[in-house]
Amino acid sequence: MVKPRGRPPKQKGAAKTRYLQVRVTDPEKSAFDDAAGLAGLDTSAWVRERLRLAARQELQEYGKPVSFIKK
Repeated sequence: MVKPRGRPPKQKGAAKTRYLQVRVTDPEKSAFDDAAGLAGLDTSAWVRERLRLAARQELQEYGKPVSFIKK
């Protein structure tokens, strides 16, 4: 039996479906890439992780719900 090629499909709800475009300078992009590498993450995952942390902290500070936290 031949194995199917390619990456297995993600679980339902796990796929990222929206894009967030952010313009940065070359030095900013380089720093983000370096920091992501040190954390063992790709740049997209590193940026998403840091943005989620900042959003959660700021929303909780103002008593607002954090929509991406499952209860």
